[in-house]
Amino acid sequence: MVTVSQGGGDYENLPVGRYKAQCYKIIDTGTRSESFQGQPEKKRHKLFLYWEITQQLQVENGNEVWADVQMSDGRPFSVSKPYTASLNENATLFKDLKSWRGRSFTDEELKGFELGKVLRVTCELELIGRGDETDRTKIEGIYKPDGGPKVVETINEAAEFDIELYCQEFKNNSSAESKKMCDIWEDLPEWMKEEIENSFEVRAAKGSSPASKDNGMSDFTKDEDPDEDIPF
Repeated sequence: MVTVSQGGGDYENLPVGRYKAQCYKIIDTGTRSESFQGQPEKKRHKLFLYWEITQQLQVENGNEVWADVQMSDGRPFSVSKPYTASLNENATLFKDLKSWRGRSFTDEELKGFELGKVLRVTCELELIGRGDETDRTKIEGIYKPDGGPKVVETINEAAEFDIELYCQEFKNNSSAESKKMCDIWEDLPEWMKEEIENSFEVRAAKGSSPASKDNGMSDFTKDEDPDEDIPF
């Protein structure tokens, strides 16, 4: 499985551009208190979406064409983006899902949206520079692909880590589902494992902190503040 690390080291980097991709991994890292841009700390439920890249938009003889792209060892490139688990209209997750779908959410959908529906779904990604001294890129936009998003088989093994299921392993509720979450956890980079283990959810499950009232990522509701078929 392709993994992405936020640490240094040698890596093959995707240049700025437009790409075809499909989501192959969803990781719920749980809730913790965090400060953003010097503001007071508040609870934030974080998750990560991962995509594998299949094609890049290139210009040949003045014409735009899609060309296959992969790393030197034949594996697909992998990119990820962190999110706060919120479908508030100002939340990045809401905006990206809306752009990806090509339409907004209905009030009924906002009452409980299963994020796992985006797994294996195609999209187009716009990558831009990070604005630092490196040549690394980041996801600027996620868009509905030509012909609409489709569910496809991924090259990497598709995986969805649900922290609530993972916590059951430590609450004397072990099951095939909770053990599967443990297997997914084992394959994650060390920094992400640490985030998960330090979350309110896992600490509560292991008896080291009060339980969080967060509902996990099986569904997202809108915070206080369609004509065509699509997979999600």
